[in-house]
Amino acid sequence: MKPHLKWAVYFLCFTVAVCCEAADSAPITLSCDRLQTSAVTDLGKRVEIAAQGFSVLPPQGERWCYRAISSAGGSFFKLPKFEQGFESFPSREQIAALPVFSAIALSLAGLTDIGTNIKSSEELESVVNRLITEHLFSQILDGVQSAEHRFRLLESNIVSDTFLGARCVRFNATVEEHGHVQAPGLVFLLNLTANMVCVHPTAPDSELIWIGFGERYAHGDQPASDALKGEYEPFVQSLRFMPPR
Repeated sequence: MKPHLKWAVYFLCFTVAVCCEAADSAPITLSCDRLQTSAVTDLGKRVEIAAQGFSVLPPQGERWCYRAISSAGGSFFKLPKFEQGFESFPSREQIAALPVFSAIALSLAGLTDIGTNIKSSEELESVVNRLITEHLFSQILDGVQSAEHRFRLLESNIVSDTFLGARCVRFNATVEEHGHVQAPGLVFLLNLTANMVCVHPTAPDSELIWIGFGERYAHGDQPASDALKGEYEPFVQSLRFMPPR
């Protein structure tokens, strides 16, 4: 994995922040400000990634925070809703077991060694399939810099499509994760749902734009992707292209 992914550690920062908050009091209270991110307050205000030539609306729901990822794009994550406080100081494993929901809008330029100049839908499918099997999406979602042996692809599905005149593929994937740094004894599932990778229609060198939703949850828990469709599907469909600046 290239060093460009060093910025993709916000999930680890999120976990540490929750632990620190837990040390203060119970029940745990969190805010976007405490996690050094921006709260999403205007669901109709587009986030413009001018350098890469695209913009998106935020996920259409409550408790979403936003963090810019240098000039490459940005990520949204949903604050957990605690139904009740912990009776005592929670362990790192208890905190890590909380579900994490993320919406990503990101240029993949410079993050992979895969060449540009993609000429066909078949070539784009091949590129995205390689990124899935090499766990680039999983690493970004989970905030790590090395696939190592701990990710295992369980299933994936890739379909060619077009979106606003751009050549795209839509994909989903389920990945199993072992040896999480905060909870090495747990097994997690990474559920990449409603994801899309498009070749920017006007950018040079076939720049790839990734937009999608993912969740991480402990094995044995139920995924929440179906319940959150009304929040992340409008986000994915809100992608708009413009000339890169």
